[in-house]
Order: sequence, then structure tokens, then C-alpha cells
Amino acid sequence: MAVAKSVTVVLDAAASVPAALLAGLPIRLAPADPPRMLTFESVSRLSLDSFPAEPAPVVEASREAAEAGADVLYVSVDDGHGGPPGAADLARAAVEASGQRFAHLATGALLLKAGWPAIVAAEAAARGAELDAALEAGRAAVVGVGMLGVIDHPEMANPNSTSGLVAPPRGVARWDGPRIVIAPRPQRDAALGMLRDLFTSTVSREATQDRGVLRVAVVHASAAPAASALALWAERRLQAVEVSVDAVTRHAATRLGPGFVAVSWIWRPRP
Repeated sequence: MAVAKSVTVVLDAAASVPAALLAGLPIRLAPADPPRMLTFESVSRLSLDSFPAEPAPVVEASREAAEAGADVLYVSVDDGHGGPPGAADLARAAVEASGQRFAHLATGALLLKAGWPAIVAAEAAARGAELDAALEAGRAAVVGVGMLGVIDHPEMANPNSTSGLVAPPRGVARWDGPRIVIAPRPQRDAALGMLRDLFTSTVSREATQDRGVLRVAVVHASAAPAASALALWAERRLQAVEVSVDAVTRHAATRLGPGFVAVSWIWRPRP
């Protein structure tokens, strides 16, 4: 009987998955240890580093996984500015040169809308799923991820989201792939309150559909108090079985700006 081949998931680190969600899973971030946006930096400073990610970390993580004997599933992020150019093709060549199989899940999304599918795929791999099954698990999860946020600097979020010379105001955001849709709320307290209320109403509506148990991740760019408050709300008011909080990577923050906070969620089917 053939021995099942292990699978390693390689994920663009800009997905900003909280570190707690990665523990014990066959998943590698590319780059492996990205700096996170824990302290405030100005918009002008962040803008200086707003470049596409380099493909080399993806290729290296994929090569290392393949050389360790694993098939590789690469899960890519689309932040509207372009992901690591050519990363999937270069990683495929490196993996197949090592005699392993390669698959690419292009989520067409950013942050945890790409990160949760990678986690689901890695969890399937940890249970023994082979490459095709892990890919299918991740692909199925893409449509099930919810995410809402507050963004103080929408002009940084997407080059195709704004027009003219006047920066749009702070607002509550949702995402259609990499495209951001913003409901303006110039006052931060009002924006955070609207975010909490929309999150609550959306999750409460989904809960009536018996989707399973709620898993929540909150990410932020130097906005830890707001993120922690959302996490506590999810745990106490919405009975989330799993809540994780972390800062986004600095690379992601160059697209989102300081003060950003987002809550994302997915449902795990009951056994």
C-alpha cells in the first residue's frame, strides 16, 4: 500500500494570521518571521515602503518543504497592489525539481480572507489529507470567511478604490476580493461601534443557519486596545469557541495604514 504523502501549506505572510492559529500545523509563512505592526508609524513613513512583496521567500519556503519530502500547497494573497510577482510559477518549479507535487490556491483576497482558507487546508493536511484534498478544503473555505474592519486611511488600501485628490474619510470596510467598500464614519468611536454592531448582526444571522461553531481572529495595525475589545466581545457575547488577536505584518500595514483593525470569522462544522 502506498504511503500517503504529507502536505505543507505555504502562505504569504501578508495574510497576517495570528501566531496562535499557526501552532502545530504544517504551514510555513513566507517570509517566515515578518515584522508586525505593533507600534505606531506615520502614513508617510509607511508609504515609503509600499512595494509588492518579493517572490524569493515563497520560493524558499516551498523548496524547503519539498526537500523535507512534502507536497506543497501555496496560498496567495491579493491586496490589490499585486502579490509577489511570479511567485507561484517559481515555487512550482522549485518543488517539482525536488520531485514533489505543487498546487496553488489563489484566494483573490487579503488578510484573513486568505489566511483562514490556508488554516483550514493545513488542518486538513494535519489530519492526513493529501494535496488534492487539502486544496479542496482550502478552496471550499474561501467563500465562508467573513471580514469587516475600520480603516483610518482608505487612500492606502487599494489603488483602484479611490479617485481624485481628496482622501476619503475613515470608515467601516468590507471587502470584495481585494476591492474595499467603505461606509464613511469620520469619528473613530462611531466607526468602531458600527463595526461591532455589523459584526454582531452578521454573525447572529449566520448562527441561525446552524453553520457550526464560531472561530474569530482580530488583527490590527498599532490598535491593540480596539482589537482586544472586539475579541472580548466575540468571546463573551457571540460565544466564539476560538478567538485570536495579533498585529498585521508591517508589509500589510503599508496597504492599510496605522489604526486599522479588522475582525474575521469562519464557522467550523460540528462533528
